[in-house]
Amino acid sequence: MPRDRADAVIRVPEPVRGAGVGVAHVRPDPWYGLGLVDSDQGPEVPEPTARPAEPVPEEHRVCADPACGRPVGRGAAGEPGRIKGFCPACGTGFDFGRPSGLTIAERYDVERVLGQGAYGAAYLAHDRNLATHVVLKALNRSVARTALHERDVLVGLRHDSIVRILGYEHQGPHLVLEYVPGVPLTAGDGDRLEALLAHGIRILQALDYLHERGLLHCDVKPLNIIRYREQSPAGTLDRVRLIDFGAVRSQKDTGPIVAHTPAFAPPEGDPEHRRPTPGFDLYSLGMTLREVCRSRWTDRSAPGVDSLHLLLDRATDTIQPWRRFVSARQFAEQLSGVIRQVVAAPPISRQVARPSALFGSMPESLHGGLGAARPLAHWVEARPAEDATLTMSPPFSSPGAGDIAAALPAPLSDPDAPNLAGETGRALAESRLALRRRDPELAERALAAAGLPDWHWLHAWYSGLIALARADARRANSAFLQVRRAVPGELIPHLALGLCAELSGDLDTARSHFGAVFDTTPALGTAGFGLARVHLLAGERTAAVGTAVRLAQEFRYEREARVAAVRLSVMVLDESAQPAPTADDLERAEAGLAGLEVDRAARAGLRAEIRYAQFLHHRDREQLSDAVRELGPHAPTERDYVALVDLANRLRPPLRWAGVWRRTRTGHSRFGGTPRTLSS
Repeated sequence: MPRDRADAVIRVPEPVRGAGVGVAHVRPDPWYGLGLVDSDQGPEVPEPTARPAEPVPEEHRVCADPACGRPVGRGAAGEPGRIKGFCPACGTGFDFGRPSGLTIAERYDVERVLGQGAYGAAYLAHDRNLATHVVLKALNRSVARTALHERDVLVGLRHDSIVRILGYEHQGPHLVLEYVPGVPLTAGDGDRLEALLAHGIRILQALDYLHERGLLHCDVKPLNIIRYREQSPAGTLDRVRLIDFGAVRSQKDTGPIVAHTPAFAPPEGDPEHRRPTPGFDLYSLGMTLREVCRSRWTDRSAPGVDSLHLLLDRATDTIQPWRRFVSARQFAEQLSGVIRQVVAAPPISRQVARPSALFGSMPESLHGGLGAARPLAHWVEARPAEDATLTMSPPFSSPGAGDIAAALPAPLSDPDAPNLAGETGRALAESRLALRRRDPELAERALAAAGLPDWHWLHAWYSGLIALARADARRANSAFLQVRRAVPGELIPHLALGLCAELSGDLDTARSHFGAVFDTTPALGTAGFGLARVHLLAGERTAAVGTAVRLAQEFRYEREARVAAVRLSVMVLDESAQPAPTADDLERAEAGLAGLEVDRAARAGLRAEIRYAQFLHHRDREQLSDAVRELGPHAPTERDYVALVDLANRLRPPLRWAGVWRRTRTGHSRFGGTPRTLSS
């Protein structure tokens, strides 16, 4: 195992120095998830309850007689000191069962103990000079050295999600902090999942601010995140602040972590204990979100919940610690993406179109034939039965594996990895170009030359594309699962998994992935077309049409989606397994065709498909024959033209020979008039 996670990311192997497992500063606003959550959510936060039973810690027990001031009530030989008694030097009585009466630095009158931990006690005190309440955080001596060294930085911290550090007192020593009335971060009865996750982003903002100034908090946990109600012109806001800087340390300090809360810190033996980095705080926040969201993520089928599990699995990975997040911005980008998936579900139903932080655009719709009229060749090759039903090629198909490999977007470059644009970047670009040229062998050689480790999500992504280029959907699915575990806030891996499942015939899994992407952002039209295909294959015509209608609201896919809505209303995949279109379906298709702006060939093809559906409903062979006849002028060859003429004639209603014979004997044509031809 690498010596520490930072080394693992930038030294294994050397060509991917700085590549990370994602992107730390890809976008100027990785906190966009905050804008998706109503700011006034959350319950009323009561005042914290006092705990008067907490005794004054022994290190603060001194004689109350100013003339004496000697230590009293201290333990010895492993035994705790007495809480009540008399000063052995002057006989003055003391009672440290209650902190009232304790004054620190001749300025802060202690009113009650707020809590005690490994770093010392926290007191609620009245500041005589400022005439306001403050919190005094006692520091143990090992931590105090860092706090003293960094006191100017600490006092200068200004962030909405960090408790204000007002000063440093040598007596104790103590940090003097702003008092924020609130409660530790927990999930209340009325809290929605997205509101809790938004608090996670606020703390990531605070950590990013702290880390940029060279500091580590080292004790992120629910008890050190205070939730409070803030009054503003916009109303009451639900907010959090990171408190308790008793364990703060400089990133330049190369010594091991002195004190921490084991339940929320990386395990002993983890690289972060030997050489702490911002990753120590990020791991702790991951464990904090696990605790806070525990009651909200039991149903992994709920929108965004499975992504949240994967996100926190990565944030707190102890088996492969190099997979964990390396910056607060990197963590926040994925957490914002999870929030986007959560709020897409009712009752909020908020869809957000936003450029991906990691993947380029995807111009191909991969509609599989739904977005265009049925190819003329299908009609040319159609075989009619005696009852005029037609045996034809399937009206659409899943996109080919090679087409999917060429259409799925390439990952963006990482601005935090300058060397990624060097040999590694050139090798990946060559692999991508080879995939577009349908040359998987060259793509694989180029990927090997990039030098990415097998565990890296970029390696998995290109491996999945190469597997698709070889029509190996199973292996591609396995690779894309690895990508999804690494970047669960991204939608493109979701989409890739849906396409793989469709290729494998796993309609339920395909529906799940396509639905998650389409519900989150309909602008990814590939997911909409995929969902429509899956719905129709499952016999859910109404749902398929509804999906196409929703997709038509996206300007980029409007025409293709409207064509798909017409076709989905009337197409039949297997007459024995699926019911024919209803009268409402036929009416909807006619109305949709009337409003479409398409060329004559496409209109003729769509009309023929509608007429065939009407034939299955009404058995009107003449209308069907006329619709096939109208396809003739668009035939590309004389052979196709003749085939359409023959098909149209064979679809005509059978002649009633008795009536024709009588008319023939009275001088009329025995064919009942002028024979119909294609041109007539």
